[in-house]
Amino acid sequence: MPDLNQNPLDLIPESTAESMQLISGKTKGLSDDLIFCHLYGVVGDWYLSEISEDREMAFGFQIINSEPAWEMDNWLTNSRSWERIPIKRLQELVNEKFIKEKDIRFLITRDLFWEPIKFSAININKNTLFYPGSTDRNLS
Repeated sequence: MPDLNQNPLDLIPESTAESMQLISGKTKGLSDDLIFCHLYGVVGDWYLSEISEDREMAFGFQIINSEPAWEMDNWLTNSRSWERIPIKRLQELVNEKFIKEKDIRFLITRDLFWEPIKFSAININKNTLFYPGSTDRNLS
């Protein structure tokens, strides 16, 4: 049962980080990887399987698909791949750009109802959060 008193804008609280595996040198990103945390926003989704000991970096699958008109290239690059994800940087964007400046492009939140699940069981072709206008998840 999720703790609904948690702040979903706190992307990786210690209780979540403690449940995750530490990043290893053998990290590859496989369909059998267990996803412990799901972050999502208007620009995409992050499915996190591992975290660094200092909690500043995670590893997982990310789908970032911002429209050119959003002018996000200075902060996030469109991608659809397994990679290291700078959690500290994402949290800074949430704190500075979304909370302080009220810029909806930087709304990134943690799914409080997420339960660990194999990556292969996730429908990555379905948007979690829709931004007004069209978004092509295929990154063509």
